Amino acid sequence: MTIQVAARSRRERGTLKVRQNITQMSAEEVTRFRSAMEEMLRRPDNRGFQFFAGWHGVPLGICEHSNQLFLPWHRGYLYHFELALQEIDSEVTLPWWDWMDEAGIPAAYGDAEAEGKENVLASMPIEPMGVPRQPGWPDKTQRDPGGQIPGFPAPLPPPLSSFYDWVMESPSYQQFWNRCVRPHNNIHNWVGGNGGQMADENWAAFDPIFWAHHTMVDRLWRIWQHSPLGEDPDLALQETSLTFAKGPSLLVRDVLHVEQLGYEYAAQSSTVPVTG
Repeated sequence: MTIQVAARSRRERGTLKVRQNITQMSAEEVTRFRSAMEEMLRRPDNRGFQFFAGWHGVPLGICEHSNQLFLPWHRGYLYHFELALQEIDSEVTLPWWDWMDEAGIPAAYGDAEAEGKENVLASMPIEPMGVPRQPGWPDKTQRDPGGQIPGFPAPLPPPLSSFYDWVMESPSYQQFWNRCVRPHNNIHNWVGGNGGQMADENWAAFDPIFWAHHTMVDRLWRIWQHSPLGEDPDLALQETSLTFAKGPSLLVRDVLHVEQLGYEYAAQSSTVPVTG
């Protein structure tokens, strides 16, 4: 799905890809997205699912957590992953899972079978690239929604709407990313439960729902950025390099606004410059 957006010159038009709520997508759109993920899984090289999943935890572990790079690094991560999907189908974008307003795991990710075959959005094999398999590594992703790890507090089930105003009332970038971390971590722990991969940073990105979860986090950041309280990080942070395992290379300032990366979220709007 794409939208036409007004450019700085009224004589020109720009086109942004639109990320949608997975539960609002048509059956055809979900099938297209699933097919692109299936093809990405079949690719055994640096265009494939296993390669990108391995950036987050095993084997590369280059993700940023619990610091100011949490939001920009994951925005860049989603961007790289989405570019790989669009090499397969140029109209596919990453959907988001609206765990603020919707209960449970979306049906597209929860059904064991789709269209008479195994649904890759429900579970993926775990085959990290470039490293020998170690004893105890999981073979595929699984979930335990709502399961509780002994000795730890039970995570809250979605919807997490009670967090929304608190997150959006953040008066600074520092406060915003700090507050975002709390519902973000809760969803990881709720989906993973006792033994599921989403609760383990080493394996979380191998679960397809990871991408819908983080697309939701990115969407919340985009909404806050365009709110009266929204602000960019300080200039020093903007010049920080983000570490990825494949080009394009990106600084924080390169990912500050979704329009720079060629996408927008459904029900939001943007004005972008067009050259040429």
